[in-house]
Amino acid sequence: MQWAIAGRLDRELLSAACLRDERFDQQIESSRGDWLWGLIQTLDAIDRFREPLFRAITELADERSANQLCELAAKYAKMGDESFRKPIADSPWIGESELLELDGEEGFLFIVRSRGKSLATREWDWDDQSIISCASERFGKERVAQLLLHADEHDIDTFRQCWLNEQKKTDEQQTKLSQRERMRAMTLADVIARCESGKPAYGIFRGWGMHAEVAELQSILERMWTADQPSVLTNLLSVFSNRVLPEFDDRLIGLCQNDDDTVKRRAYAVVANHAHPLIRQFALKQLEIGLRFGSQVSLFINNYQAGDERRILETIDLPADENDLHWLLMDVRKVLEKNPTADSADLGVLAYALTPCGECRYSAVDLLQKQGGVPQWLRDECRHDSIKDCRKLFDPAREATGRI
Repeated sequence: MQWAIAGRLDRELLSAACLRDERFDQQIESSRGDWLWGLIQTLDAIDRFREPLFRAITELADERSANQLCELAAKYAKMGDESFRKPIADSPWIGESELLELDGEEGFLFIVRSRGKSLATREWDWDDQSIISCASERFGKERVAQLLLHADEHDIDTFRQCWLNEQKKTDEQQTKLSQRERMRAMTLADVIARCESGKPAYGIFRGWGMHAEVAELQSILERMWTADQPSVLTNLLSVFSNRVLPEFDDRLIGLCQNDDDTVKRRAYAVVANHAHPLIRQFALKQLEIGLRFGSQVSLFINNYQAGDERRILETIDLPADENDLHWLLMDVRKVLEKNPTADSADLGVLAYALTPCGECRYSAVDLLQKQGGVPQWLRDECRHDSIKDCRKLFDPAREATGRI
């Protein structure tokens, strides 16, 4: 946006960003349609971009970009371009939120009618509930219920019955045992048998470990030292992924050097939960070989000492793989967050500038802001960031009132 305002933004670069959704993690990063539309308007490129956007949403060669394309298509539809209002072939659910915005309650009933027809031959799915949630935010829960209950059409009735059945299931599930009660209902023998089956069940093992008795954890540890299959070791280590041991066992550090990558990753996660002189010593050895993975950096989260931020900065070796880079910089940020006396000025800016993840970029900026170390150039960038929270953090009106 800074380039666009200055008249230096290449239109082909913007076109490519519009046609392909470049978010690193679409599940947590907010969509960019509104932000991109602002760029298009700034460049006065609405007419120029119409044809390539229409072609892209019609062909939909890149389904990962469908939601972004629909957001942009809705902008043209709002301007009266009816060609952008048609459903996408074989993917009628794409663009539903935009249809709600354009056509309101009529758009909602159109969507429900389409989904009701397909529900005659399929099961209720998460995105069926999603359209209910989206409509409820826009019209209110009571109004959505009225629309569904009073519409006298076969397909809408099919959707309504499936919705009511799902509501009943949800109510029944809410009366079931809490997670703690479910985990405690599993015996130590049950957990050991599941671990030694070699079948992954990370969430179950992690949840059970969070609520297990110390003696039970000790039994899991004893099993660990005799296990030799990587899949079994991985499962046993998962029990300790969110639980600090009453007494750290230094043999866990040995597992951080296991030949199996999954075992090694799980072992690092367990070791990083603890503060211990031997872990500190092991962390310093990682500095000697170069920090390329988040697992190595994570050892400093609970074993930080003054000056480690400089040591990390000097030895960090940024990986080419986008996912490895993401996890590495996420753990860099965690070190700074857990240890507020650390100087975040350089490492915080590094995490902001190089992470591929928009939400992590915001978290890095938020950390820098809390420590009062946000340079002016970074403030200027954030005011135009694709992430709304970054823009809000340094909104001029908000800064003027002192509410930062």
